[in-house]
Amino acid sequence: MSLWLKIAGTALGMVLLLTACNPEPPPAATPVLDEPSEDDGQTITVINPAASENQGNPAAAPAENTNNRYQIQTRLTDFQLLSETTGLAWGITRNELRLYITADNGKTWTNISPAASVPFATTPEYGKDIFFLDPNHGFIVRNSAGSGDTIVLRTTDGGTTWKVTSFPGAGEVKAMVFADPDHGWLLSEGNVRDNGTRSLYETNDGAQTFEVLLGGTDPMQLLLENKDSPSLIPGTQTSMAFTSPLHGFVTEINQGLPTLYTTQNGGLIWTQNDHFFNPDKYKTCDSFTVGPVSFFSGSVREGWIPVGCSRGDSTKFNGYFTEDAGNTWTLTPFQLSWQTGLNEKMAPTFLTRNEGWTILDSTVYHTLNQGASWEPLPESKKLVETMIDYPEIVKLQFFNSRVGWLLVAQENQKRSLLMQTKDGGRTWQVL
Repeated sequence: MSLWLKIAGTALGMVLLLTACNPEPPPAATPVLDEPSEDDGQTITVINPAASENQGNPAAAPAENTNNRYQIQTRLTDFQLLSETTGLAWGITRNELRLYITADNGKTWTNISPAASVPFATTPEYGKDIFFLDPNHGFIVRNSAGSGDTIVLRTTDGGTTWKVTSFPGAGEVKAMVFADPDHGWLLSEGNVRDNGTRSLYETNDGAQTFEVLLGGTDPMQLLLENKDSPSLIPGTQTSMAFTSPLHGFVTEINQGLPTLYTTQNGGLIWTQNDHFFNPDKYKTCDSFTVGPVSFFSGSVREGWIPVGCSRGDSTKFNGYFTEDAGNTWTLTPFQLSWQTGLNEKMAPTFLTRNEGWTILDSTVYHTLNQGASWEPLPESKKLVETMIDYPEIVKLQFFNSRVGWLLVAQENQKRSLLMQTKDGGRTWQVL
């Protein structure tokens, strides 16, 4: 009997050995496409990793195949939330714009980049070089910067195709905004030879053509004709916003002070709002910063503007809020500490006129009373750990009371991480 047991054991061992030598093929791994090491950063899953060759005449982007998914490492420099689940993120790699969109909270991304034949010398910023009305309608400015003419790219199909228009203005585009798919405005600033003269251009056909409204070939004539609007020549422009084809706003630092200009006729004439900022309330500030005009989602009457007071190497923010479409603005002091270091100039973000967030030293603060008081939220272990290696806050945005995105970066800007919260800032995860 023992002999038969030995024979059976030997046979069983041979079967197991043969099985070990002929394993089932493992499931196919998701391919990983690495960028150069200096651009390593966020790892995202992309459905179609190739950009579109679609300048001039429209051409289809690579066909999506949901079975072909690639993991790529890319350095993201900015983002914009478009809905609770949809957002854009982008960066520059080897002078190529890498623009991605997700519709599933960052689980997968689609490459909607323009063709690599359009080089970008600088990193695009939202509201300056990139603007999307919705997931389908978007616009990108490629400033010349010694690499050819300034051009405006436009898409009406979510980046499947891009069309190109040469921008007629000189200098660098400093701000871009669209009120709807047809009506938009671009503000450009000339170089030193042009004495920094700025010009405002309007489009009524979705960036196919542009018409100069202010500035251009004879800025002095415009100064004389529009005595209410010398604002568009001096000053350091910060942002531009339009709530309709007629009503617009520009914030800037003019002679060292935050200044607000408004138009009621689509940008033909601009008027300074003399009641917006009172320097007498800021006796101890060495300098100021002013943020963009932001109107809350779904509202053309309620919005806000952040203003920072700097003293030495510290900055403290307060907010100016409007409830009457920008006719009057009320100063609301924020009960926040002075900010220093990398994130000194990072203003809070507001979803409504009452609800807002800010991050100080990896702690998220939340307000429900327009900044009169701020509640520190429970510590998020993942956020604290991430900000040790990525201490710089690039951008914080909430789409609703639950969903928000946060982009953090290393101090040398070589690497970045995009994070998300789904519980109002209490917990965070890397997308």
